Order: sequence, then C-alpha cells, then structure tokens
Amino acid sequence: MMARHLNLCPVAAAPHPRHSRVHRRNCSRSRVTGFSLMAVLLMMVVLASLAFAGLSSSLLQERMAGNARDRQLAMQAAEAALRDAEKDIEDNLTADSAFVGACTAGLCLPRSMALVGATSAQRWPDVNWAAAADQSRGYGSRTGAAGFHGVAAQPRYIVELLPELPPESGQSAHLGSASQAAQAFRITARAVGLRATTVVVLQSTYVKQ
Repeated sequence: MMARHLNLCPVAAAPHPRHSRVHRRNCSRSRVTGFSLMAVLLMMVVLASLAFAGLSSSLLQERMAGNARDRQLAMQAAEAALRDAEKDIEDNLTADSAFVGACTAGLCLPRSMALVGATSAQRWPDVNWAAAADQSRGYGSRTGAAGFHGVAAQPRYIVELLPELPPESGQSAHLGSASQAAQAFRITARAVGLRATTVVVLQSTYVKQ
C-alpha cells in the first residue's frame, strides 16, 4: 500500500491534561498564520494589479495629450503657411505667372483646366512635397518670413490658378481689361509637427483684385 503523508499538527501520544490545551492552541495558531499569509499575498497581487492599471492609464493619457499637442503644432504651422502663400500671391503672382500642370516651383494648373483629360480631382495628393522635388514652395522662401520653430520640417504650399471670376453684380466687364477682373487662387498648405508623421493639410481660396 502507498503511504499517504498528511500535514497535521503533532499531538503527543499521551499529553498531560495540563498541556493538552496548549497543543491545541498551537495547532490553531498555525492554521490562522497560514491563512493570514495567503490573504496578505492575495491583497498584494490585487494592489499590484491596480497600480499597473493606473500606470497604464496614465501613460495612455499622456501619449494622447502629446499627440494632441503635436497635431495642434502642425495645425498652426499649416495656417502660417496659408498666410505666407497669400502674401506671396499678393506680392508676386498674377494670372500670367508660370502655372503649369507639373506644379513646377509650386505653381499648379488644376486638373479641371487641363487641355487633355480634364478632371475635378484634387492636385495636391500627387504633389511631391519634398523640397528637392521643386513642386512646392517653402514657408518664407518668397516672402522672407522667419522659419517656423518647433517642427520637424518647414511647412510648404502650392498655389493653383483658378478660372477668372466674373464681374460682381452691377459691374460691367471691360473687354481686354484684365485689371478689372478678380483672379482666384487655391492654396494648399502641408505641415508637420514635432514628429514628421503628424501631418496636417489645409486649403483655402484667395481672391486677388
């Protein structure tokens, strides 16, 4: 037969009546001590789990706040690029500037004005925004504005020539007088935040008299 070992409190074979109560008390104290140790260990596990969950939540919130700040920075850079492009248009560009379908130097003809294969698709998704590609204009490159601080790369923009606007109601069009016509341009600005992966693209229409 297999021997079975049981962890029992030792009891003397013939304890003296005066000491039998002491043996029983020691046995009960051992059981209470073991139960208390298990309860403490369980409590420590629960507290450690709560602490880990709180730390994870704090890190997630901090990361979300960082992403929001970085996107806000990219938004500010893109808005600055729009204003810079408006000044560029006002000071340097007219309908006779070198607007081409290849967006050379950031001056683009919209696809809707193409002689062949005209379409309403936007031009900016196909633009190579790298400075070396010469398909966009860097912030301050035509206006002399100081560089935008705190971003991974300076914002850039393109300018599209839009069809000439008709005269306002109550005004007559003067044939051959370009000075009387208002010219519209579409600006698309692209900016990044502190991280190059945080990208914001903004677009506006600027009308030059």
